[in-house]
Amino acid sequence: MFDIVIIAGGRGQRFWPKSTETMPKQFHKIVSEKTMIQETLYRVYPEIELENIFIVAGDGLIPVIVDQLPLIQKQNLIAEPVGKNTAPAIGLAAVYLYKRDPGAVMTVLTADHVVEPREDFLKALRAAARAAEMGHLVTFGIKPDRPATEYGYIEIGDRIQGDFKLDVYSVKMFREKPTCELARKFVESGTFLWNSGLFAFRVKVILDAMKRYMPSLYTGLMKIYESIGTAHERSVKIDEFDKFENISIDYGVMEKAGNIVCVKPEFLWDDVGSWGALSRHREKDPKGNIVQGNTVMVNSNNNIVLGEENSIISLIGIDNVIVVKEKDKVLICHRSQDQKVRDALKVMSENKKFRKYI
Repeated sequence: MFDIVIIAGGRGQRFWPKSTETMPKQFHKIVSEKTMIQETLYRVYPEIELENIFIVAGDGLIPVIVDQLPLIQKQNLIAEPVGKNTAPAIGLAAVYLYKRDPGAVMTVLTADHVVEPREDFLKALRAAARAAEMGHLVTFGIKPDRPATEYGYIEIGDRIQGDFKLDVYSVKMFREKPTCELARKFVESGTFLWNSGLFAFRVKVILDAMKRYMPSLYTGLMKIYESIGTAHERSVKIDEFDKFENISIDYGVMEKAGNIVCVKPEFLWDDVGSWGALSRHREKDPKGNIVQGNTVMVNSNNNIVLGEENSIISLIGIDNVIVVKEKDKVLICHRSQDQKVRDALKVMSENKKFRKYI
């Protein structure tokens, strides 16, 4: 058996105005009638028992998780005092799991990805856990279906021998988000996969890797480890997180370590990084529009319009725009500009009058 760790602390800024600091993307119904974190839980439950499912998120998001996932055991909610990216989040989960079981294998999922079909996902989790049990640091590489520039890539090497029921490869190199021309070369080569941000490893192996490549993080995590179950646990965690560098597990460990392997799963994956991604998951009308809520379209094509039940949005002679209304907040942007929503939030954050809207 292996443990599931769901990282649920992301902000999902490009999904403003629905996604905000107090209610980020993973707690919204973006692609289905379940919220994204609910989709993530039910992708592994009940095959993985609740006692083996853990969720890491900021202190302020714990009440939202309890509300949306009442099945999750309270002791399996691991609170971060402040978000410091995936390396501290995964390290924090690792020390809690290590305290519970030093031989544990953890599989790290993200709360806001789309993965289907479920059966193929579970098959890949089992393959990754088997590779992790052998002492590897395991990542999941997705076969690209287009030269995407919004994802990082993994260059794979030789196939690893073992009873994995899936292809598992050595990893030559991690590559950051490429230009369009370079992404096209990656796809044509057949040896590059998308970096999904999903991982598996023995907790001791990932902690040892942090000790080697991120010694200051490891030192702080060990102080937290010693405090678990004591009256000082919360204060120690706050003190140590204040010192942690804001860094991803990719930069901090995976791009430096030598014992990396990559599972090549058969499932379809999408990190649903911006509103435009809905075109891959939501049904379109005959004019190519994706609509939700009360919407009227006249001579308008290829739009994404998400309204509310207590108001109405009408588009006349408008093509290729995204319109999202959430209470007192409205986003209007061209579909080609959906990656720049964060730029608008930066402007808002710099003006006291607008900060309450983010």
